Amino acid sequence: MAATPVLQQLTQFGEVLDPQAYQLDGLTPQLALAPLTVDALRDVLHVAAEAGLAVVPWGGGTQIGLGNVPRAFDLALDLRHLNHIVSYTPHDLTVAVEAGVTVATLQRELGRHGQMLPLDCATPERTTIGGLVASGLGGPRRYGYGSLRDLLIGITVALPNGQLSRGGGMVVKNVSGYDMMRLHYGAFGSFGVIVQVNFKVLPAPRAQRTVLAGYATLDQAADLAMAVRTSQLAPTALIVLNASAQRTLGEHVEGWSVALRCEGPPQAVERQAERISALVREHGGREWVLDDQQTEQYWARVASLIDAAPCEQGLRVRIGERPSSFSDIIPTIEAACTAVRVHPTLVLDVGSGLGYVTIDDELSPVAFQQLWERLCTLGQHVTLLRAPAAFKAGIDVFGRSPASLAVLRALKATFDPSAVLNPGRYVGKL
Repeated sequence: MAATPVLQQLTQFGEVLDPQAYQLDGLTPQLALAPLTVDALRDVLHVAAEAGLAVVPWGGGTQIGLGNVPRAFDLALDLRHLNHIVSYTPHDLTVAVEAGVTVATLQRELGRHGQMLPLDCATPERTTIGGLVASGLGGPRRYGYGSLRDLLIGITVALPNGQLSRGGGMVVKNVSGYDMMRLHYGAFGSFGVIVQVNFKVLPAPRAQRTVLAGYATLDQAADLAMAVRTSQLAPTALIVLNASAQRTLGEHVEGWSVALRCEGPPQAVERQAERISALVREHGGREWVLDDQQTEQYWARVASLIDAAPCEQGLRVRIGERPSSFSDIIPTIEAACTAVRVHPTLVLDVGSGLGYVTIDDELSPVAFQQLWERLCTLGQHVTLLRAPAAFKAGIDVFGRSPASLAVLRALKATFDPSAVLNPGRYVGKL
């Protein structure tokens, strides 16, 4: 069956959209389609796989900068119509949602019952729950609440053969012979298209504050951060920022700053903020405190400094490292940037052990290669979160191949033997 008749056949299963709106790393799909139901999505996948079409699942597109350049891109599979809250039982603290539900929609529904998911998101009205699970990206609140994967209790995915595969369930603790949730979390939909996810939800904090601390040097800021980590204080997020990051966030402070988020009952939050402020002063810093609304706005801006939104110039790299070792690798990062005459924006998620290096300057191909070759050797793992497609084409954005690559290849061959889902985008260019 020729490609054109196949594409025409697929249009019966959903809403046809403008392919130009789904450009990915310089590639434009032949067809952009939003299936109207899960059954329609299954039919689309089955027909596309039989015809050997390359399929890229698409949520809100807010993290689409992450991933290798695909080997091919024939069909953009938009999940916007899978946007229902399937089941929500507040007293059981569980919710099941389709993949196209946005973060804002879900949080509003949970909020009506005094509950939430602790998500860090710059664009909640666009970002979809399925997209967050598929990208595996988290934020600073991981320090206090764990990752989104820790809250995931069930998942349903559509396989290229048109079948549905389920793992977990709707209880907070379940037993499964194979951890399907870990397989699909952060895999971009490379093994199956996520159509539904189930979570355990948490009580929403009744109050929150953010303590910001200013220091002249990185060592001073890092000392405070590590002092908090080793104390009985319990902020839900803990980051260190350089001057460039502070300016981007609208703060006009020279040197380095530490941001600590406190959430919980009002009195407990006030005590926590006071104790953190006292510790800041003990370490020679000056502090100021943001209230509830300011805290929400501040951390939304922080989320925009660590996401994987696509970009036309510059780069963003995430480096995984022990929190105590960030001070050791920052001079290397700064020297590498100085060598190509650019200035980095640095956000160090000391709570989670993830450092984010952003370059907003335009880079030449030579400068990019020189910088990437230096950065990708740092830390325990490195990921290029975003960069122009021309720069991504010749590299693996996931840096060093993981020890599990052979297992991932075998799983890809099992779940997607024709390699039609996100071909080449995942780790090892699977």
